Amino acid sequence: RNLTTDDLQWNVDENGTPTAATGPIGDHTSNNTSGNYMYVETTGSTATPNKSAILQSPCYDLSQLTAPYLTFWYHLQGAQMGSLFVDMNINGTVTTGLWSVAGAQGAYWKQGWLNLAPWVGQTNVRVRFRAVTGAGELSDIAIDDVFVGNLTPTFGCTETTAANYSSAANINNGTCS
Repeated sequence: RNLTTDDLQWNVDENGTPTAATGPIGDHTSNNTSGNYMYVETTGSTATPNKSAILQSPCYDLSQLTAPYLTFWYHLQGAQMGSLFVDMNINGTVTTGLWSVAGAQGAYWKQGWLNLAPWVGQTNVRVRFRAVTGAGELSDIAIDDVFVGNLTPTFGCTETTAANYSSAANINNGTCS
């Protein structure tokens, strides 16, 4: 859910963000307009710079998980790009900046992940995605395919068109070539 204590809102979209040269053209799974993703729109004089939008998950119970991970896909394309952070809200206490990426990351979706082992046993865990806008309207930020659950990570290249693609990998470690 969108928090009301921030500056901007996360929006559901399927058709690509309205501003050219920023944002995805479709969701991560299909890379077309058949699915939804969440994004922050940065058009307008009140949307930049350094404005935040926080999307907080429902409550997760990690007490039954032995190898909990958060995985998600993110899209940061634009010449005026800001930053994306993952914060955790544990029993009402927020820890910020546990994962982050800043600046333009290209025109494609990339995978982010966070090992949730420090919170094994917790029953009130909420993930917070915090987007901070860049210098102007070319800083739309998007996320898709968020997963929280047990995962035995196998790091490698998960992009099927890459020369070093690994069908065994379930977390992309950024080594694709």
